[in-house]
Amino acid sequence: MLRFSSKCAAYGCIALAVTIVALSLARPAAAADDYANGSALAQRLSMAFYRSMTHWKYDYASLPDQKAGVACIPWARLDTAYLDNAVFEAFGFPYSVAEDEMAIRIATQGCDRMKRHYKLTDCDCEPVLIGSEVAVTVPEQIGE
Repeated sequence: MLRFSSKCAAYGCIALAVTIVALSLARPAAAADDYANGSALAQRLSMAFYRSMTHWKYDYASLPDQKAGVACIPWARLDTAYLDNAVFEAFGFPYSVAEDEMAIRIATQGCDRMKRHYKLTDCDCEPVLIGSEVAVTVPEQIGE
C-alpha cells in the first residue's frame, strides 16, 4: 500500500503514482503493437542479435566499422518471450572487410553455414545490422 505525506501530495506524488500505474497497465498492449510497428520489432530483433553475440562471447560493437550482423530469424515463432530471451541459433558476422556489401555477404554465408550445420528449417538468414544501424526488413505478413 502506498502512503503519501501531505508534503508529497503537494508536490504531485499522487499524480506520479497514477501515471506509473497507468503506464504499467498499458504495457501489455504496447508489446502486442511490436508486430504492427515494424521498426519496433526490428529494434527488438537487433537486441536479440546483440544478446546472441554476447552469449557466444563475441562483442559486435568492438568489430571494425565495416561490419554486418545476419541472423536466422524464425518469423513464424516470434513472440514477446522469444524477443525478450532468445539467442539466435544461427548468425554470422565478418571480422574485417572493406565495404558494407562484402560484410553482408560474408555474414550471410556464415549464417547459412550455421543453419545447415544445425539443420534449421524454420528460419531465414536476414541482415539485422549494417554497421551499427538496424537493417531488418520485417515481412508485411508479420505486421498483420
